[in-house]
Amino acid sequence: MSKKFFVFALVFALLIAGIASAALAAGRAVWSFNTDAFITGNIAVAGDLILAGDASGKFYAVNKNTGRLAWSYYGKNSIVGTPAVSGSSVVISQADGTIACLNLNNGNVIWNKEADIEGVGLTVVDGAAIGDGKAYIARGDGVLYALSLANGQTVWTYKTESYELRTAPNFAENYVLLGEQNGKFDMIDPKTGKRVTGGGSGGAVNTPVVSNGDIYFSSWDGSVQRVQIKGVTPKWNSKVGDPITTKPVVAGGRVFVGTANGLVFALSVENGNILWRYDAGDGSIEAAPVFADSALYIVTGQGSLLALDAQTGRERAAFGEYSRTSTPAYENGTLFIASGTSINALR
Repeated sequence: MSKKFFVFALVFALLIAGIASAALAAGRAVWSFNTDAFITGNIAVAGDLILAGDASGKFYAVNKNTGRLAWSYYGKNSIVGTPAVSGSSVVISQADGTIACLNLNNGNVIWNKEADIEGVGLTVVDGAAIGDGKAYIARGDGVLYALSLANGQTVWTYKTESYELRTAPNFAENYVLLGEQNGKFDMIDPKTGKRVTGGGSGGAVNTPVVSNGDIYFSSWDGSVQRVQIKGVTPKWNSKVGDPITTKPVVAGGRVFVGTANGLVFALSVENGNILWRYDAGDGSIEAAPVFADSALYIVTGQGSLLALDAQTGRERAAFGEYSRTSTPAYENGTLFIASGTSINALR
């Protein structure tokens, strides 16, 4: 290959990469799918499908390329949290405590599990996690339930010290990871339902996440912590000075969180130092940030979709108004996001 041709090829590749990265900045709607009611759950991508649920209890599987309905399911109550997918199964949570496991290919019901208890215990406010052949549900009675993914039967329960649980569990590195309202962080054996170890903070803990063998969890006391799973070794504990309302998003050497007063922070993965902060205005940031193509996409407390430079925190672009409570999903240059009674694909 000649030097001139190599330089041309490199410039062309960089140009194409730049076009791909800039495409979403245009915010062009590729398609929009209308729903029966307001979207109340988060968006998920599963193969060729976009998954989301609404306030009426209807759950939608939409073709991600065409925006056409593949199948739908009629639940009993508002869909909450992010759909959990494993193989050909998708588990969805409803606000009244009903959990349904559906066939991802056609929407047929594999099993449907209603809450076994009455009163506040019926409530579920976030999604499920799947691992070790089980679905894990955090219910309003302060109990974590492990249900068989095959038939929905309860395998074990873990009673926390909290009066309620308000964030989804996570399954990673062969542990069930759980944040409690009383500030405890739990690592639970998925086979026995016994707490192996954990940690804590001074406020309610959001859904923990895992990256490269380390656990990251944020809290309403304004702290973000990084803990090495091996040996459960704390690495750092940083304070941002504002109640944190989103789970951490770990990407590009940074940890991103949103707060109750409309702030977005980027912390160093290495030491927890605050690298930048962005003031998105009044209102709590409820949808978790989405990292893609060196940009961080956030939905402000007023519902504005913004693209920030992930390295500097500077605003790159502002888009229209979207749902401030539903976390978007990103794949291959397309952002899938809810807006009232519609699911939208933006490029």
